[in-house]
Amino acid sequence: MDDSNKLINLKIKVIGINDKRIFIAINKLIKAFNRQNVIVTSDYDYLIHVSSLIKEKKIKVILTCGSEIIKDETEIFEDVLSDKKYLILACIYRLFVKISKKELSYGVLTGIRPTKLVHRYKEKYSDDIVLSILQKKYLITKEKAELLLLIANYQKQLVDFPKLKDEVSIYINVPFCLSKCSYCSFTSYPIDLKELIPKQYLTVLLDEIKIMGAYLKEKHIPITTIYVGGGTPSALNYDHLKSLLYHIETYLINDSVLEFTLECGRPDSLTLDKLKLIKEFSVTRISINPQTFNRDTLKQMNRRHSIDDIIKIYQGARDIGFDNINMDLIIGLPNETIEDYKHSIDETIGLAPDSITVHYLAQKRGSKLFNEQIEMKRSDYFTLFSYAYKQLIEHHYSPYYLYRQKNIVGNLENTGYCQKEKVCLYNILMIEEAQNIIGLGCGASSKFLNHDIVLNPKDIKSYITSYQKYIDKKINNMNENIK
Repeated sequence: MDDSNKLINLKIKVIGINDKRIFIAINKLIKAFNRQNVIVTSDYDYLIHVSSLIKEKKIKVILTCGSEIIKDETEIFEDVLSDKKYLILACIYRLFVKISKKELSYGVLTGIRPTKLVHRYKEKYSDDIVLSILQKKYLITKEKAELLLLIANYQKQLVDFPKLKDEVSIYINVPFCLSKCSYCSFTSYPIDLKELIPKQYLTVLLDEIKIMGAYLKEKHIPITTIYVGGGTPSALNYDHLKSLLYHIETYLINDSVLEFTLECGRPDSLTLDKLKLIKEFSVTRISINPQTFNRDTLKQMNRRHSIDDIIKIYQGARDIGFDNINMDLIIGLPNETIEDYKHSIDETIGLAPDSITVHYLAQKRGSKLFNEQIEMKRSDYFTLFSYAYKQLIEHHYSPYYLYRQKNIVGNLENTGYCQKEKVCLYNILMIEEAQNIIGLGCGASSKFLNHDIVLNPKDIKSYITSYQKYIDKKINNMNENIK
């Protein structure tokens, strides 16, 4: 099969589908092959006609595209709509494998939480049956199906999901950075904005922390984890960072909190004085993210720090006493070679952080890299995945959570690896949607078990003027969820 990552942008017309949900799923699937593929109503490259027949306990699908005829059938396994949807997707997948000469590791799955699907099946079936379902119904490769099952089983050993369902986790967003990385699409603002803006923002954020903390205390709702991200929270100046940590400590920290993560991210956002300050509070986990150990790439990605800065700050954090440090890497950055990626993986493992998250580049709308053509052979991605997996396992890291992103290069996944008992519990609870997650701050998302979502405004000025309205929405949703 052709190993090229270059695909022709295709215009597809689909007829025979009346269910909007199936139509949306088809659109996502063809974009997984190439994000420039589009479904059209005229002037098409390919016309796909889908017909299906449900008789007794079987579903039969016939897909016609020019001279190609693809047929498949299955017994009804779960419910008619689900089985029909995935049978149609399987036929379209096989067609696009022929057209593009490319296969997808996750088959017809396009969602970001494949391990959540595994947990659902594990409630009913044995591991062998779950593996079979993943490969036969969803066309996931054996390698990825085994990885998903391995992670789900590891999570079940570590996390009492039923017990934690009645608790909450808190995400706090600090949308300031020293500079915007080329691959980033998160809500972030340069920290060198007029001093008034960070100060105004922090005043409002601290009030939101205080109000939400008081509400949770009044309702006797335990907090399991707190995660402060961004942006780069450690880009705040010393006094602002101290004020933020003080308010979290005062209004949110109590005996129920099992984990408190502060995402430091950029090494150039940290000083030894800031690290000592962070250590004075209840922070249990920090991140120091190199992303790459290639000097030229750091410059191209607008990260204004050196390799020496990474090592110096990491060693400083260890000397101060931090015993749970995460490091992130990104595979697929422009102009890097396989040897560059292997070097970054080796250098990161050599520092022995407590957890390492391996990301495949996602070309996110809003990032500088969104419209760039990223060239890498499909076989190279699997070479790198196998290399990273083997090296991390040999150095006693276990994969503990996994998620996928839209427009992720290679259509692969991001995987978090950790040393024994060094998981990020927040990451597991958030990705598996196992708890109510309350987001505080500009651009923060609150996701509730009843599937409601409250999105704080991304625009910092809008957030400052309307945050109280969004607090009320979150509290109303929490009241609904705890009845």
